[in-house]
Amino acid sequence: MRKFIKLITDNFTYKILAVLIAVFLWFFAHSEKTSEITLKVPILINNMPSDEVIINDIPRYIEVTLSGPSSAVFSYAESKPAYSINLIKTDVGNYIFNISPSEFNLPSGIKIETVFPNSINISLDRIVSRTVDVGVSIVGTPPSGHELKGIITEPDKATIVGPSTVISTINVIMTIPVDISKFRNTITLMVPLSASNYKMVTVQPQAIVVIFKVKHS
Repeated sequence: MRKFIKLITDNFTYKILAVLIAVFLWFFAHSEKTSEITLKVPILINNMPSDEVIINDIPRYIEVTLSGPSSAVFSYAESKPAYSINLIKTDVGNYIFNISPSEFNLPSGIKIETVFPNSINISLDRIVSRTVDVGVSIVGTPPSGHELKGIITEPDKATIVGPSTVISTINVIMTIPVDISKFRNTITLMVPLSASNYKMVTVQPQAIVVIFKVKHS
């Protein structure tokens, strides 16, 4: 009995303090204000095959509404979470990635109320190249008494690179428009080629030499 009493009374002050701290922490944990916030969680694309490209528009963010103890919710928000989509071993085609709240690795006490969108659609296409003719886009006509006798391009072909579904529709790649309304003599210009009308297509060379043969009519 004496040992029991001694066990209680030894360091009594510290033991009382420990009990008070435990009670305070329990009270704080159970009385902390609950918060609800909506985060814009960026979408990260990982391991996309080097010879493929995404050809559809996908959202940059997922809007996630969280609820839980204020300190935990705001701490999670400050950690800047991201949502990763792994495209390893994917081939050309359409894929739907359903977004599950369990994928967010949330701290204890936090739950997801809403996720928007709840799925991401990704369309993959093969990147290909093709050689096509070049054409010259002109605006206007030479001044009175002058005539455009011909146009020479150097080179007369270009290589285009992009999604196969787009590349297959292109037979000619044009230059940017050239205004010839003030050309009175043969003139040689370096003129850029333009692939701006075609989504995700690049062209090489980026510019060609164009000779406009203008003579007195």
